[in-house]
Amino acid sequence: MDAQLYLAIGLPTIVLALGMIGNGLLFNALSARMTSIEGRMLALEGRMSALQNRLGEFESGVSQRIDMLTGKIAELDTRISILEDRSQRG
Repeated sequence: MDAQLYLAIGLPTIVLALGMIGNGLLFNALSARMTSIEGRMLALEGRMSALQNRLGEFESGVSQRIDMLTGKIAELDTRISILEDRSQRG
């Protein structure tokens, strides 16, 4: 009769303890994976910031070149207008 009592109380207690230990191990493994993912996300964020900076520099350079070309076109337009005026007079 005592054996049945020990089995009725002890067996569920052992199963519960093993379940808690298993859950704790799984939680630790999940925590380690999340930490790993966090590190990878931080590295990705750094790479994205560097890319954003490079694109900003590229955009600035293109904008300067477009402004320079616009100035050259305006200068050529002025010269052509002067030549047209001279050719109409002469």
